[in-house]
Amino acid sequence: MSELKKVFILCLCLLLVSCGMGTRIRALLGGKTHVTVRIDNNANQNQPIAVSLVIVHNEALFGKLLEMPSKDWFEKREQIKRDYREGESLDYWEWEWVPDQQVPLQELALKPGAVGGLVFAGYNSPGAHRVRIDPLQDIVIHLSEKEFSVETLKK
Repeated sequence: MSELKKVFILCLCLLLVSCGMGTRIRALLGGKTHVTVRIDNNANQNQPIAVSLVIVHNEALFGKLLEMPSKDWFEKREQIKRDYREGESLDYWEWEWVPDQQVPLQELALKPGAVGGLVFAGYNSPGAHRVRIDPLQDIVIHLSEKEFSVETLKK
């Protein structure tokens, strides 16, 4: 057996016996994550809310996005998408929901190699309206009157 095969088998065995095996496998191979959405009846002061979930595969881009309030994301996202190729540097999902809307469970396909994730919400109230997430965990997004929150669900 070649040395490369031995190293691969050893790494695979270590991966299988370590804690958080499912999370590590999703990080290496991709997988699915689930997003549950809860929207209050007075969310965004009773106005529609644009929401973007962005999974980033590029450290430099992730650093830039961590500094960006949601207003800037929504204004600059088209240029960012042109500058950073979808599937290589970032993946994103975009929705617009209305107050009190019932949203079905969102099942999103993840590619391997994500360095981080962000949720941006287009609120009318002042604030960054940006939440950092672990892209390997299921989440619940709760949209309320003037702000939103994201809860991580352990897999």
